[in-house]
Amino acid sequence: MGRHKQHKPRRPRSESDQPASEWFGTALHSTEGMQHLDVRQSGNGILITSSPAEIDGAPASWALRLRNDDDGQALNEWGAALAAGRGHAQVMSEGPGYMTVLAFMPNQPEDGVGTLARIRTSGGPDGDVVFERSAERPMGLWAEAGEGLLRIVPLLGPDAPPADDLEDCRLCPGCYRPVYESSSSHTLIGAGPMPVIGLCRLCAEGTTLRSLREADVPLAPQQRAVLETVAAAMA
Repeated sequence: MGRHKQHKPRRPRSESDQPASEWFGTALHSTEGMQHLDVRQSGNGILITSSPAEIDGAPASWALRLRNDDDGQALNEWGAALAAGRGHAQVMSEGPGYMTVLAFMPNQPEDGVGTLARIRTSGGPDGDVVFERSAERPMGLWAEAGEGLLRIVPLLGPDAPPADDLEDCRLCPGCYRPVYESSSSHTLIGAGPMPVIGLCRLCAEGTTLRSLREADVPLAPQQRAVLETVAAAMA
């Protein structure tokens, strides 16, 4: 992928008292700032949202749905691999001359960092290999995500609510975390002189700002203005 990044060894943050159907965690990167992972039930399947991720070479939010087509077997394999820090791959689609694979690669490109990627290959063993989507996170964050996934799988089944379309979400203005309408962390507040709405619980409670003040990580001026506005309103 052409980029070697250095992660500071910081413990991932996650919210307490989350329902069994969702999990969320954040890691702090020495140059990239906050990195989020969200794992939740999506109908009879799992939705993993990485924000930010790399999509066609540019940073964006990657919402990946893993469907439950085999009574949870493939999803349990994914959860166990992430939790154990073990490499794993699954063919997502294939056709004449191409194949798309979802792969988890531990300790890539450096020790302590794992990569989840959607990879497209074409032209046989010696053909082109393209990373269409990728998210690099500390191995500890992937492990917690895998444990969260394993807790959600027993809730799935044919009687689960349908999820034909991805659930809409908005980015928290304080940390750019994806906040889903169904999330227990979704919070709406108003704070003057700058009205702020759609904050995640960690930002609304001031946890995000306290963590960032303790760590030497970059933060966009707009994000800092939002978090400091909320802190002043809570004082």
